[in-house]
Amino acid sequence: MGAARKDGTMSEKRAALFKRIRAAHAARGVVPDAASVAARLAAQALNLVPARGQLQGAAARTQFMNFVVKTQATVDSVGAPERVPGAIGNYLAAHGLDGPVRLSGDAWLAAMPWDRIARFNPCTGAVIETDGAGVAVALCGIAETATLMLTSGPNAASGLNFLPPTHFIVLRATDIVGALEDGWARLRRGSNGQMPRTVNLITGPSRTADIAQTMYMGAHGPKRLHVIVVDGDA
Repeated sequence: MGAARKDGTMSEKRAALFKRIRAAHAARGVVPDAASVAARLAAQALNLVPARGQLQGAAARTQFMNFVVKTQATVDSVGAPERVPGAIGNYLAAHGLDGPVRLSGDAWLAAMPWDRIARFNPCTGAVIETDGAGVAVALCGIAETATLMLTSGPNAASGLNFLPPTHFIVLRATDIVGALEDGWARLRRGSNGQMPRTVNLITGPSRTADIAQTMYMGAHGPKRLHVIVVDGDA
């Protein structure tokens, strides 16, 4: 809960802070106990969601794609899953980039015709430093902020989201939701209550302006993010 002294007791300042919090709750007639806290967590009640986070369907898709560009990422759409490899090959060729293209172990990706871009050496397995690009599948895209939610698992190593300098994220159009709260709800349903070890929320490519207030791309991860929205697959 916080830093403790060597004798196992909480620091006096921290104890005083908790005392003031309890007093404030008591003054409002709110005295939380374990049962009430558990009930609140189980209810999963939503807080205020802004209007732009309440969009659904085509409106959410349009806003998501517009906002992706504002995050300094790029976005493309294809009509069917089998067109994804071609879209990735076109992007790499247009930017003068090389492979290998490291694919996550997602079964949806595996069924796509990667032989069409064999010159970029698409491959699966553990990500390595010499990989030119990584391809992952998002659990969902969040229209409110153009954020992509990716989860780790046996076939989805989180390192793929950080190590290759170019990151492709493939997203079904039907997996675009309105708000972040909708994303967490989808995760709970899809995981049957068992949370993955890691959840990555990605909004645009890695960048920082901490150094001399100059924007630097790729500071802590990929310097390029390209999102591919697949319209023709549910």
